[in-house]
Amino acid sequence: MSKKINIGKLLLLLLIPAVLIALYFFATKNSDSEVCKDVSITLNYKTDQSLLTEKDIYQILGFPAGKSQLIGKNAGKLKLNEMESKLLKNSTIKSAEVYIGMSGVLKIEVTQRNPMFRVIPNGRRGYYICEDTVKIPLSDNFTPDLIPATGFVNDKIDRQLYYIVGFVNNNSFWKNQIQQFFVNENRDILFVPYIGVHEVILGDTSNLDEKFKKLEVFYKRGLNKIGWDKYKSINLKFKGQVICK
Repeated sequence: MSKKINIGKLLLLLLIPAVLIALYFFATKNSDSEVCKDVSITLNYKTDQSLLTEKDIYQILGFPAGKSQLIGKNAGKLKLNEMESKLLKNSTIKSAEVYIGMSGVLKIEVTQRNPMFRVIPNGRRGYYICEDTVKIPLSDNFTPDLIPATGFVNDKIDRQLYYIVGFVNNNSFWKNQIQQFFVNENRDILFVPYIGVHEVILGDTSNLDEKFKKLEVFYKRGLNKIGWDKYKSINLKFKGQVICK
């Protein structure tokens, strides 16, 4: 009796993969022969509006006339995997999925990268740095309200700005205090606050937590008493010092 049960289990274990493989090939064959009757594009994003439009998606895929170029074709000719690859080559797109359902609707689901701050370099076109550190181009469709960074920017400065902006965004006091970052010719990073007429020189990312703590104390104990228009420059570059001009 025990042997019969073991043989039965063995046959079942051998049968399950075969059934799964058969179902996979059946589904694949059925999907490839499915005719596209309509197209549905879903854009997922965290910004107030999407940086991409449905028109952009069709352009990226090589169908500038839109869904009319897709309707009536079967999935095999559409080459869904290639469509996904084309979408993923666009840096603004973080993930993409393209498939055709039993109803004949071609589903295109795109997730947009989330920009963290905007960079406006001297003499070059601007771009966004995203939460996953990827650089993406500006959008003609929508400009999100993000902290801008201007001036003499390069790849190294981008990485430093990413660290600083991340620090600021995670600090309840500083999150809404900074109006703009600027990089001068010496590659020192500065920022302009919303309150007062001064600029703050951070220099780089070294001792960042200490620099902001010193500045917060100076704001609360110093400028609150002597006035926010007293100084034009507050320098935090040097460890243990706050130099005002």
